[in-house]
Amino acid sequence: MDKLTLSELFNESIRDQHIIRLMTEFGSPSRAHAVSMTVKRIGYMAALMIYARIKHSVLISPNECKFITIYEESSKASWQPVYSFPLETAERGLSTVEWITRELYAKTLVPLIELFAKEKGISRVVLFENIYTYMKWIFISKLQDDLTFQQLNKTPASDYGLQKQHPLALYECGPSASRKTCCLYYQTQGAVKPCKTCPL
Repeated sequence: MDKLTLSELFNESIRDQHIIRLMTEFGSPSRAHAVSMTVKRIGYMAALMIYARIKHSVLISPNECKFITIYEESSKASWQPVYSFPLETAERGLSTVEWITRELYAKTLVPLIELFAKEKGISRVVLFENIYTYMKWIFISKLQDDLTFQQLNKTPASDYGLQKQHPLALYECGPSASRKTCCLYYQTQGAVKPCKTCPL
């Protein structure tokens, strides 16, 4: 069993070891693929944090969240980790929108994506969409809270710690469920075809 926190991914050496491990042990054909699959897992983790906050009033420190790899339960082809969250019920100091933009994105997700996007063959646009797909899924499908999701879309990019590229509004294209970018999942060992929402 191996454990890896989001905060550890800020360490260049640990981040590099993680990427190499996905390539040697879990079938990622390239560093770009390993990075994209990692950010998809981070996106899912972020969605779970938001769900816990809204539905159960549970506060979670994003950087302390863990990926736990249990070999018997993790796919050889695409690395399916188990997630672990340090939970703490406390008085809310920030609104949901403020917490997502300032704490989750500006302090954790955006800095991590900036580091991962340095890898050749992958772009910030792809990585931010990897997270966006889970943001939309958790708000629209699970929480059925379109109002908050639209508030997030209208919040300036600067609140997310970005100057130009909005991490959510950039991908909004009406009722269409199709992605604007390809996450490279089709390159996964054993994958038969691209994702259903892939633009390829």
